[in-house]
Amino acid sequence: MRLMLGGEYNDPRLLVEVDPTYIQKSRWKFWVVNGAWEGWFCDGKICVGESENPAGEGLKVLSDNQDRLRGEYNDVFNNWNNPDYVAPKPRYFKPFTFDDDIPF
Repeated sequence: MRLMLGGEYNDPRLLVEVDPTYIQKSRWKFWVVNGAWEGWFCDGKICVGESENPAGEGLKVLSDNQDRLRGEYNDVFNNWNNPDYVAPKPRYFKPFTFDDDIPF
């Protein structure tokens, strides 16, 4: 599940992946989509890795709407101020099957 973390004025800063069971817990781990680093969120503070020292403060969850947060990282940020934006759904991939009735 993706979340957008940001500042006080709807300012998006981090697009993160979290375990879907986080359900508004006060402390939870995340993985930054474009930065490829892990951290945890606790009461508006983010810490990198297992560190207890905050690397950033004053953040909150701006959105958990998966229709807006799905897809390419840059598309999510570029369309953040468009409330009508809906990310394209992933295309269904049907594997090719080859059935030629030739015994091997």
